[in-house]
Amino acid sequence: MKNSLKQMMRTPVKTALFLALTVLAALLITLGASVWVKSYTTMAAYEDRFITIGTVRQVPGAFEQTLQWDAEQQSYQLIKKEQFTSYRLAEELDFPGAAYLSGPEVRAYYGSYTPEYVKMWKSTNPDRVRSSFVIVEFSPLEDCVPGESVQIKITKVVGGDKRLADNVVWFCDHKNPEPEALSQDRTYVAALCSYRYIHGTALQKAYEEAGMGEPRIDLEYIPYPLDSEIFYPDGSRAEDAFRDGQEIFELTDGFYESDAGRRLLAMTETMEWGYDIQPVTGTGETCLLMPFYNGDSFIREGRDINREEYEAGSKVCLAPKTFMENNGLTLGDKVTVRLLFTNGRKNAGRDFWLDGSFSCSAAYFDENGEALVPFETSEYTVVGIYDTVAESMDAVSTYTSGSDELIVPLKSIKEREGRNLMDVGPMTDRTASFRIPNGTIEEFQLGFAQSGIDDLEFTFYDMGYSALKAGMDDMRNLSFLLLASGILLAGLLLVFFSHLFITKQAKRTAIERSLGMGSMQCRWSMLSGFLLLVLFGSIIGSLAGIRASADVSAENAGNTYFDTAFTAGAAHAANEVAVEEVQPEGQWLLAVCCATALTAAGGVIAFVKMNKSLKKEPMQLLAEREKE
Repeated sequence: MKNSLKQMMRTPVKTALFLALTVLAALLITLGASVWVKSYTTMAAYEDRFITIGTVRQVPGAFEQTLQWDAEQQSYQLIKKEQFTSYRLAEELDFPGAAYLSGPEVRAYYGSYTPEYVKMWKSTNPDRVRSSFVIVEFSPLEDCVPGESVQIKITKVVGGDKRLADNVVWFCDHKNPEPEALSQDRTYVAALCSYRYIHGTALQKAYEEAGMGEPRIDLEYIPYPLDSEIFYPDGSRAEDAFRDGQEIFELTDGFYESDAGRRLLAMTETMEWGYDIQPVTGTGETCLLMPFYNGDSFIREGRDINREEYEAGSKVCLAPKTFMENNGLTLGDKVTVRLLFTNGRKNAGRDFWLDGSFSCSAAYFDENGEALVPFETSEYTVVGIYDTVAESMDAVSTYTSGSDELIVPLKSIKEREGRNLMDVGPMTDRTASFRIPNGTIEEFQLGFAQSGIDDLEFTFYDMGYSALKAGMDDMRNLSFLLLASGILLAGLLLVFFSHLFITKQAKRTAIERSLGMGSMQCRWSMLSGFLLLVLFGSIIGSLAGIRASADVSAENAGNTYFDTAFTAGAAHAANEVAVEEVQPEGQWLLAVCCATALTAAGGVIAFVKMNKSLKKEPMQLLAEREKE
């Protein structure tokens, strides 16, 4: 080895260059391998934490424009309504190449009539006067035409909160362009619902009485129609003789035996059912519900419904914490579900708000005036208790869970095909969703583009998976480039310098053999210094590569530096997974392996070169050197 090193030191520039290039090659190889291992390890560690879902919205084919009279504006208001020739079904999303993990599903929510349970509205407002909807007998305080807000006195509450009897309230036949005159000495019957603030002479008078101060502005009541709110699955309303008919009736002898009187009594029978309605939502996987996917709703106690229970349609459910507390229920208790109606247009959060308020029908009867009958009764075991946090009322009405909402397996509802359909509509991002494998959004879109359906829009959510995967792919590409560059450099380097330090030292080999040295001694004499330099450079380069890899952050690789909120087809990172860089174990072992591999490669190449020299006779080698 001593002689070999002395020989190499006679050409210090070549030796120094060889050592420096060896360090560089080892650094590139180790850095590339380390970055690849880090990206692979980080992705593997977080793969199962990501969930990719898509929501679906059916685009309207046209808009219907209708005119509605507004008594406050004293003009017709233009109302636009989406028009659909038909509503898309979940089965139409089952196109070739669609690899669904769950769904696709188009959800309805079901109204469960269970007066035995305390609902959010009753728990938060037990003594509130329920004044938003009443059926009353009333008389105006003076002869009038209710084309603006006028005062009436409620003489009798036929249906609703009896505490409103003998109260004076404001009234307007707000949506009627030609309201009929009302006489002070007559009594009228109508279903009334609270609407907007008073207007007309009443409002002007309120300002005058307030002087320079702020006037007290009251709400007015308007008539409520008597027709049924039942729909057919195609979106049309059930035929009803009271549709677009009279809404205010004069009280006469035998009125309640007339068709209008019987319809009002039918409404009286069902009008307060809304206070005892509990929303029930069926799904095929909890993560398909946006409140749970984006983290607004989360399981506080117990567990989620598992895949086997969803597939089997087991009678298990998730129940909200407030509902369980208000009714003294605990995990494992059974909850009775008595399905009264189906709403195929909205999610429960649009009708049942977390503050206990709700927007529900006042007419739970069919087109014949017969009260709806529950179409399915079941008992569900509570396996999980969840809580909901909403930052704003917009979130509550859009994606947040409804108050008292039960989550059940969709397959557990046997009569789920539109029984007692109170509303129906197209797919929306609140009611239609599916789950696909992570990283397959582009494949899904390409497959759907060939399905021939052009009136559906998709929004994808992947918790930041697409951005992270793009970053990891960039890191892998970088690692392959570094690794390939290092291997190529190492190969050229070893071949070239083995030629300089071994092949071109053939004369020395011939002299040593002529002096009686054996093959093994000659090999050691020539290779030892070369291999020592390769080993020394490989160790330094490998250690430097491991150190440099620590500065290549997998954590920041998935960062997006531009806003994708309005990018078509972009994946949104709702409830984004917080990715922390995974430091693979055995990084130093990787450095050892890289140094060993590089040294071994150098040894093999040098050994081959040396063997070529040893196969020739010493005199032949000396002759060749003389010719040179």
